[in-house]
Amino acid sequence: MLLLLLTLAGTEAAAQTVSRQQLRESFLGATTRRSALDSLTRKLESLSRKSPAEESYLGICNGLYCQYEASNWAKLKYVMKSKNHLNSAVERDAKDPELRFLRLMLEHFLPSFLGLNKHISEDLAVIFSNPAFIDENADLKRKVIEFLIWSKRCSPTQHQLLERKLEEMNRAPAAATVKKSG
Repeated sequence: MLLLLLTLAGTEAAAQTVSRQQLRESFLGATTRRSALDSLTRKLESLSRKSPAEESYLGICNGLYCQYEASNWAKLKYVMKSKNHLNSAVERDAKDPELRFLRLMLEHFLPSFLGLNKHISEDLAVIFSNPAFIDENADLKRKVIEFLIWSKRCSPTQHQLLERKLEEMNRAPAAATVKKSG
């Protein structure tokens, strides 16, 4: 009986897991379509146990709802919900640069007078200490680098590193084309 319960519990937890790749793809759709945002949010809210990544993506989804609200009070409620999820996720896995990036994105857009964007330099330090962060997805990596450059939150040294990495990435497809045709 105990073995059956453990097996069922393991199956339930496994069935509820959303892969990083699924989270990333769904999130990119959620940034441009309300229906995709609603769908991803419902999926993540339905999970009984969330991994730090799932909790972090739920947090950033809550932050995205601010763009659909006219009331500052409603926006603040979404921001607080978002911050709670993101901070909890980072506490559970403090070395994960993806979780740090999601929190940095939210904090970048928060007005400083709210006092809710105090983790930016700490999050940047974790991101820059993990240079292979999302290397498996070149398009997503490019978007992350472009955001970090655009945000103007990086130090001059960090900015130069990002510019070089972006230049390398832009040259890489051209080099691959030359090798194929040669």
